[in-house]
Amino acid sequence: MNCLIRIRQRYPDLAQSDRKLADYLLAQPDTARHLSSQQLAAEAGVSQSSVVKFAQKLGFKGFPALKLALSEALASNPNPHSVPVHNQIRGDDPMRLVGEKLIKENVAAMHATLDVNSEEKLLESVTMLRHARRIVITGIGASGLVAQNFAWKLLKIGINAVVERDMHALLATVQALAPEDLLVANSYSGDRR
Repeated sequence: MNCLIRIRQRYPDLAQSDRKLADYLLAQPDTARHLSSQQLAAEAGVSQSSVVKFAQKLGFKGFPALKLALSEALASNPNPHSVPVHNQIRGDDPMRLVGEKLIKENVAAMHATLDVNSEEKLLESVTMLRHARRIVITGIGASGLVAQNFAWKLLKIGINAVVERDMHALLATVQALAPEDLLVANSYSGDRR
Protein backbone atom coordinates (compact mmCIF):
# COMPACT_ATOMS: atom_id res chain seq x y z
CA MET A 1 0.00 0.00 0.00
CA ASN A 2 1.21 3.51 -0.82
CA CYS A 3 2.62 4.91 2.44
CA LEU A 4 0.98 8.32 1.91
CA ILE A 5 -2.41 6.63 1.60
CA ARG A 6 -1.61 4.59 4.72
CA ILE A 7 -0.77 7.79 6.65
CA ARG A 8 -4.01 9.48 5.50
CA GLN A 9 -5.99 6.38 6.44
CA ARG A 10 -4.56 6.24 9.98
CA TYR A 11 -4.49 10.00 10.56
CA PRO A 12 -7.72 10.30 12.62
CA ASP A 13 -6.39 7.78 15.16
CA LEU A 14 -2.89 9.26 15.54
CA ALA A 15 -1.55 10.81 18.74
CA GLN A 16 -0.62 14.52 18.68
CA SER A 17 3.12 14.00 18.06
CA ASP A 18 2.36 11.46 15.34
CA ARG A 19 -0.01 13.94 13.70
CA LYS A 20 2.80 16.50 13.55
CA LEU A 21 4.91 13.97 11.67
CA ALA A 22 2.01 12.94 9.46
CA ASP A 23 1.27 16.58 8.63
CA TYR A 24 4.87 17.17 7.60
CA LEU A 25 5.15 13.94 5.58
CA LEU A 26 1.86 14.58 3.77
CA ALA A 27 2.68 18.23 3.07
CA GLN A 28 6.32 17.73 2.05
CA PRO A 29 6.97 14.09 1.14
CA ASP A 30 9.67 14.95 -1.39
CA THR A 31 11.64 16.96 1.16
CA ALA A 32 11.07 14.41 3.94
CA ARG A 33 12.55 11.53 1.97
CA HIS A 34 15.91 13.35 1.87
CA LEU A 35 16.05 14.13 5.61
CA SER A 36 17.65 12.17 8.41
CA SER A 37 15.44 11.13 11.31
CA GLN A 38 17.02 13.95 13.37
CA GLN A 39 16.30 16.52 10.68
CA LEU A 40 12.71 15.34 10.25
CA ALA A 41 12.21 15.44 14.02
CA ALA A 42 13.43 19.05 14.10
CA GLU A 43 11.25 20.05 11.13
CA ALA A 44 8.12 18.42 12.58
CA GLY A 45 8.78 19.54 16.15
CA VAL A 46 9.02 16.07 17.69
CA SER A 47 11.76 13.88 19.15
CA GLN A 48 13.95 11.62 17.02
CA SER A 49 12.57 8.56 18.80
CA SER A 50 9.05 9.67 17.78
CA VAL A 51 10.14 9.55 14.13
CA VAL A 52 11.43 5.98 14.46
CA LYS A 53 8.37 4.85 16.44
CA PHE A 54 6.06 6.48 13.89
CA ALA A 55 7.72 4.54 11.07
CA GLN A 56 7.30 1.33 13.06
CA LYS A 57 3.63 2.09 13.78
CA LEU A 58 3.12 2.32 10.02
CA GLY A 59 4.59 -1.17 9.67
CA PHE A 60 8.13 -0.30 8.61
CA LYS A 61 11.29 -1.69 10.26
CA GLY A 62 12.57 1.83 10.77
CA PHE A 63 12.84 5.29 9.30
CA PRO A 64 15.03 4.27 6.30
CA ALA A 65 12.28 1.89 5.16
CA LEU A 66 9.72 4.70 5.46
CA LYS A 67 11.96 6.97 3.36
CA LEU A 68 12.16 4.28 0.69
CA ALA A 69 8.36 3.92 0.77
CA LEU A 70 8.03 7.71 0.35
CA SER A 71 10.25 7.53 -2.73
CA GLU A 72 8.15 4.70 -4.15
CA ALA A 73 4.92 6.60 -3.45
CA LEU A 74 6.26 9.69 -5.19
CA ALA A 75 7.40 7.61 -8.17
CA SER A 76 3.91 6.12 -8.56
CA ASN A 77 2.17 9.48 -8.09
CA PRO A 78 4.37 12.51 -8.83
CA ASN A 79 1.76 14.88 -7.40
CA PRO A 80 0.77 13.33 -4.04
CA HIS A 81 -0.96 16.49 -2.80
CA SER A 82 -3.69 16.25 -5.36
CA VAL A 83 -6.57 13.90 -5.13
CA PRO A 84 -8.24 15.29 -8.21
CA VAL A 85 -11.96 15.66 -8.40
CA HIS A 86 -12.75 14.74 -12.00
CA ASN A 87 -9.09 14.95 -13.07
CA GLN A 88 -9.23 18.69 -13.65
CA ILE A 89 -11.86 18.51 -16.37
CA ARG A 90 -12.16 21.91 -18.02
CA GLY A 91 -15.16 23.37 -19.77
CA ASP A 92 -13.26 23.61 -23.05
CA ASP A 93 -12.00 20.00 -23.00
CA PRO A 94 -13.09 17.98 -26.05
CA MET A 95 -15.57 15.21 -25.24
CA ARG A 96 -13.03 12.45 -25.87
CA LEU A 97 -10.61 14.03 -23.38
CA VAL A 98 -13.41 14.32 -20.80
CA GLY A 99 -14.13 10.61 -21.26
CA GLU A 100 -10.44 9.72 -20.93
CA LYS A 101 -10.13 11.78 -17.75
CA LEU A 102 -13.21 10.11 -16.25
CA ILE A 103 -11.88 6.66 -17.08
CA LYS A 104 -8.53 7.57 -15.51
CA GLU A 105 -10.31 8.82 -12.38
CA ASN A 106 -12.33 5.62 -12.02
CA VAL A 107 -9.28 3.41 -12.49
CA ALA A 108 -7.35 5.49 -9.91
CA ALA A 109 -10.24 5.13 -7.45
CA MET A 110 -10.23 1.36 -7.92
CA HIS A 111 -6.46 1.22 -7.39
CA ALA A 112 -6.79 3.34 -4.24
CA THR A 113 -9.51 1.00 -2.96
CA LEU A 114 -7.23 -1.99 -3.51
CA ASP A 115 -4.30 -0.15 -1.87
CA VAL A 116 -6.28 0.76 1.23
CA ASN A 117 -8.12 -2.55 1.71
CA SER A 118 -6.63 -6.01 1.98
CA GLU A 119 -8.17 -8.84 -0.02
CA GLU A 120 -9.34 -10.30 3.30
CA LYS A 121 -11.26 -7.10 4.12
CA LEU A 122 -12.81 -6.96 0.66
CA LEU A 123 -13.97 -10.58 0.91
CA GLU A 124 -15.33 -9.93 4.41
CA SER A 125 -17.30 -6.97 3.03
CA VAL A 126 -18.76 -9.09 0.23
CA THR A 127 -19.77 -11.76 2.76
CA MET A 128 -21.47 -9.16 4.95
CA LEU A 129 -23.36 -7.78 1.94
CA ARG A 130 -24.48 -11.23 0.82
CA HIS A 131 -25.72 -12.31 4.25
CA ALA A 132 -27.37 -9.11 5.49
CA ARG A 133 -31.15 -9.23 5.86
CA ARG A 134 -31.40 -5.59 4.87
CA ILE A 135 -28.77 -3.11 3.74
CA VAL A 136 -29.06 0.62 4.37
CA ILE A 137 -26.59 2.68 2.33
CA THR A 138 -25.97 6.30 3.18
CA GLY A 139 -24.00 9.20 1.82
CA ILE A 140 -24.37 12.94 2.15
CA GLY A 141 -23.96 15.35 -0.76
CA ALA A 142 -22.04 13.88 -3.70
CA SER A 143 -21.52 10.72 -1.64
CA GLY A 144 -25.30 10.30 -1.68
CA LEU A 145 -25.18 9.89 -5.45
CA VAL A 146 -22.53 7.20 -5.09
CA ALA A 147 -24.67 5.52 -2.41
CA GLN A 148 -27.71 5.59 -4.72
CA ASN A 149 -25.71 4.08 -7.57
CA PHE A 150 -24.37 1.31 -5.31
CA ALA A 151 -27.86 0.50 -4.02
CA TRP A 152 -29.21 0.21 -7.57
CA LYS A 153 -26.38 -2.16 -8.49
CA LEU A 154 -27.13 -4.32 -5.44
CA LEU A 155 -30.84 -4.38 -6.30
CA LYS A 156 -30.01 -5.47 -9.86
CA ILE A 157 -28.31 -8.59 -8.49
CA GLY A 158 -31.11 -9.32 -6.04
CA ILE A 159 -29.68 -7.88 -2.84
CA ASN A 160 -32.13 -5.88 -0.70
CA ALA A 161 -30.66 -2.39 -0.34
CA VAL A 162 -32.17 1.00 0.43
CA VAL A 163 -30.57 4.44 0.36
CA GLU A 164 -30.93 7.14 2.96
CA ARG A 165 -29.46 10.51 1.97
CA ASP A 166 -31.21 12.65 4.57
CA MET A 167 -29.41 12.78 7.92
CA HIS A 168 -32.59 13.10 10.02
CA ALA A 169 -34.27 10.16 8.30
CA LEU A 170 -31.03 8.20 8.61
CA LEU A 171 -31.06 8.59 12.40
CA ALA A 172 -34.55 7.09 12.56
CA THR A 173 -33.58 4.31 10.15
CA VAL A 174 -30.47 3.40 12.14
CA GLN A 175 -32.53 3.04 15.32
CA ALA A 176 -34.69 0.44 13.55
CA LEU A 177 -31.74 -1.68 12.37
CA ALA A 178 -31.57 -5.24 13.64
CA PRO A 179 -28.36 -7.22 14.30
CA GLU A 180 -28.69 -9.00 10.94
CA ASP A 181 -28.95 -5.67 9.06
CA LEU A 182 -26.00 -3.77 7.59
CA LEU A 183 -25.30 -0.03 7.43
CA VAL A 184 -22.89 1.09 4.70
CA ALA A 185 -21.65 4.67 5.13
CA ASN A 186 -20.34 5.96 1.82
CA SER A 187 -17.69 8.63 1.32
CA TYR A 188 -16.76 9.41 -2.27
CA SER A 189 -13.81 11.56 -1.18
CA GLY A 190 -12.57 9.02 1.34
CA ASP A 191 -12.54 11.58 4.13
CA ARG A 192 -13.91 10.61 7.53
CA ARG A 193 -15.45 13.10 9.95
